[in-house]
Amino acid sequence: MSSFGGLSIAVSGIFAQQRSLDTTGHNISNVNTPGYSRQIAIHSSSSPVQVGYTSAGTKMSKGTGVDIILITQYRDEFLDAKVRKNNKELGYWEALLTGVEDLEGIFNDYTDEGIQTAMNNFWDAWEQLSKPTGRLTSRALVKESAIALVESIKNTDQLLKDYRADKDKEIMENVDRINEITKRIGELNDLIIKVEANGAVASDFRDERNLLLDELSQLVDLQVVDGKSVTVMIEGRAVVDGKHVEQLKAVPDPSKNGLIKLVWERDNQAVEISGGRIKALFYTRDELVDSFRSRLDEMIKGLAAEVNSIHITGYGVSDDIQRKFFINSGDPTSDYIDMSNIAFNPELNDYDNIAAALNPPPYNYEDNVIALKILEIRDKKVFGDTKYDISQAKYDFDEYYRNIILDLGKVGLEASINVEAHNSVNTELENKRGGIMGVSLDEEMTNLIRFEHSYNASARMVNVMDEMIDIVVNRLGIVGR
Repeated sequence: MSSFGGLSIAVSGIFAQQRSLDTTGHNISNVNTPGYSRQIAIHSSSSPVQVGYTSAGTKMSKGTGVDIILITQYRDEFLDAKVRKNNKELGYWEALLTGVEDLEGIFNDYTDEGIQTAMNNFWDAWEQLSKPTGRLTSRALVKESAIALVESIKNTDQLLKDYRADKDKEIMENVDRINEITKRIGELNDLIIKVEANGAVASDFRDERNLLLDELSQLVDLQVVDGKSVTVMIEGRAVVDGKHVEQLKAVPDPSKNGLIKLVWERDNQAVEISGGRIKALFYTRDELVDSFRSRLDEMIKGLAAEVNSIHITGYGVSDDIQRKFFINSGDPTSDYIDMSNIAFNPELNDYDNIAAALNPPPYNYEDNVIALKILEIRDKKVFGDTKYDISQAKYDFDEYYRNIILDLGKVGLEASINVEAHNSVNTELENKRGGIMGVSLDEEMTNLIRFEHSYNASARMVNVMDEMIDIVVNRLGIVGR
């Protein structure tokens, strides 16, 4: 090995160890960076050169040092795919659980402001009115409890409508985020292709892209095809193909009173999202809210119909006019009463007009037949599983409402169990993935010491080569002068 050849080998070692030290420092600096994959400088011995022949005529070659052939990252695409598949399920169940918890808050079943409490107070007031004493006070109590019940019903109805509108806005916000993510992935694809055109690995750009894909997988069901750049498919359609991006649009849906639906930007074809957070938001808005509101609406229809059918056959204590107890606020002459239009008959604000008696005045103060009949409605079975239907009656008012709350709780329990299960899977997968791509400070410090020693050894070799060259250049041939 010539002195100058040895110097070249030593210098290549210095450069290689310096690159590895830089890479290690980059890893340490990004130990807390979300989505960062640790990097490694790949060393390879340089191409040998021929230095002559052996006595047997065989060619001899010698090494020329070390090269850094690539700086790459630790990544497991199989684990990435499993994490994203689990993210889709986790995103769905988390959003559904949030929806159920919000609905439970709207129903207020465990507070003094809920429909159940207002309904109990209403029946209790009629029980007081059915007793032979305290009629004036009891009539006032019936009036106030009825007004409170109607207010609770109307308030719940408005809260459900507002909640649907809130879910609609949340869907739009998430669609905007999807479009932001896909646009950025397209930009990163272009950057990665340019950086890697000469054989480099755009590790940091790839980390950003993978982090965005992880986030996107929580929102929708996606498929990722990895090549020179990633192709991202949503519902079988490429939303990202290289640097080309197709976005989603949220447009009003006339069939849902102007609530939004999703279409493709290019041709306005409808998009049905089959997984992730977006699916849960649509399900909550269109099915969960509607389902439980519809069942609650049936209870209100039954309440109005049953109470009115009896109340209109009785009399108050001031005149012989027979009146409805509940009315349609938009059309008092209509017998169709539901959550959206139920109102307390304003003619009963004079609570002497509340009918407790079967017979007309003036001699009906002790007549409580109608009050007793209305009280009996409380335990009357007038509901099927989901509707006010006397022909299929299985449940009274308390049982029917309790079933609504229980069924809502069952949906919440299922969501909670699935959230817990998928969180557990996510933790396990992230631990495995972190073991591969995550930065271990202990390991990096070990590498730091290893590369530092190698650097020092290469530098020492430079000194040795320098001394050898100095002897050859400056000291050979001067003996005896």
